[in-house]
Amino acid sequence: MPGKYKSWLCGVALMGAAAMSLAAGYLPPTHGMNADPGRMMEHLSQKLDLTPEQTTSINQLLVSSREANAADHERMRELRTQMMDMRGDFDDAKAREIADEIGQITGRMAYQASATWSQVYQQLDAPQREQLDSMMAQRGKHRGKWRQGGGKATDE
Repeated sequence: MPGKYKSWLCGVALMGAAAMSLAAGYLPPTHGMNADPGRMMEHLSQKLDLTPEQTTSINQLLVSSREANAADHERMRELRTQMMDMRGDFDDAKAREIADEIGQITGRMAYQASATWSQVYQQLDAPQREQLDSMMAQRGKHRGKWRQGGGKATDE
């Protein structure tokens, strides 16, 4: 009996994760790996005072990265749908297989994002790098407050 209970709990947890993942897939695009390169370039150009050459080069990097990840984004949508389709007839082995593939895709996308931002960073001069570092630190600080406070800013 404990083995069945453990499998059942694992299945419930996996379906909960799949449901949250599917729900996130239907939300409008936000910042992050799927951000709009044009919007991102406008923001970077304003904040970092990019030269026209930098703007062109960085825009090409962002567009290339987005195109490189397009197939992975589509596959993630397919996998989320497959997970949700199992809600009435859960297949533990298939769910594990799908979850493993999601992990592989997520790893590739994280690597691609890191490589792209490293290339962007190399396009900047020292003062622009300092400004970008400051912007990223502020973003991280804001995210931490948001997550800790359940949507409300908290005191440090």
